Amino acid sequence: MLAGLSTLELGRLRMSVGYGTHKKGRLYSPIEVGLLFRKARDSGASIRDCATEARIDETGIGRFLRILDLPHDLQHLVDWGAGRNAIGFSSAVELVRLREADDQHAVARSILADGLNSKEIRQIGQLRIRSGRAIGACIKEILGMRPTIERRYVFIGSITDQNVEDALIKLTQAERDSILESGIKLLNLRGASGRLGKRFFTLVGDEHFNASMKSIGKESIEARLRTHISETLENARPHC
Repeated sequence: MLAGLSTLELGRLRMSVGYGTHKKGRLYSPIEVGLLFRKARDSGASIRDCATEARIDETGIGRFLRILDLPHDLQHLVDWGAGRNAIGFSSAVELVRLREADDQHAVARSILADGLNSKEIRQIGQLRIRSGRAIGACIKEILGMRPTIERRYVFIGSITDQNVEDALIKLTQAERDSILESGIKLLNLRGASGRLGKRFFTLVGDEHFNASMKSIGKESIEARLRTHISETLENARPHC
């Protein structure tokens, strides 16, 4: 057993971090794994204890703990692999190396909009330190080294109802994303996918999605998705 974790939590943790585990079969996101390791550490477990019980190397434990330093409004975006609507685990590890939260936000947006990979993020960070130039200029220079650039459109909405936020906290990342996916289908936001956090949701898409945003309106999309999320949570709540 690992201090602070239940048998169920430890079992699901192992299934999520085990070598050879298929990405689609992981029960926890990287952030959720990091939170469990932090919980174990706060309960007295050492890094070695965590590594032994999770059956991964100690360096891996540090990576999971490190990404917890990302701003809270970016954490829901972290997934196991790179995707059009997510920040891959390796990219998140590089992202957290940036010193300023504003820089992290700028690079995160470019990850979603331009598909920055972990190597490019590392290059941006090195250029930022070496040259002292603004983060936007550093991103532009690294992107300029590509032969072609695929443009994506990013929309970030917020959860303003405390009761909804409290309910979302109790769900896993996969459960939250399922709610948002059904909302995207309901609004017929073609070419879009997204991630739902505890206080924010992020949509990423192609030209079809951009056309939907212009047609429906960003404020309307945000309001309607908030309503959908709230109603879905209410309908899932047990009633006496």
